[in-house]
Amino acid sequence: MARLPATFSVPVVRADFRDDGGWERLRAEIVNPTPEGFLADVEFVEDRELTGLDDTAIAAGYPRAYPQEYRHPVVFVVDAVTVSLPEHPLLVVNLNEGDETGPFRALPRQVQAIENNLSIANMDFFEFARAADPDGVFRGF
Repeated sequence: MARLPATFSVPVVRADFRDDGGWERLRAEIVNPTPEGFLADVEFVEDRELTGLDDTAIAAGYPRAYPQEYRHPVVFVVDAVTVSLPEHPLLVVNLNEGDETGPFRALPRQVQAIENNLSIANMDFFEFARAADPDGVFRGF
């Protein structure tokens, strides 16, 4: 089981450590304000125990324990797929108890929209998952 860090902001977990420069570029893209000035309320953390795991294993490692045990309904993961694909889609893992919607991927510039809307319960996880393209990547509405 993965350890979800006790953060005040939604965690973006680094699980691939092959490219420090790429990690820094992803971080910058995620925290870049939208044209409207909205920011992603995230905290960047590293978890070497996730290195080499596929998306299924990573998602299975986080039990559905929000709101009982977690502060946040979602965790974003920068894994091997994220760093290997040109668009760098992050793995988005659902932490909601009673919601069986599986993970999907999202472009770094969509982290803000997902985090903001889930954190204030304006939208549900399944709405973003359903809006993902056929390749499983959420690119926006």
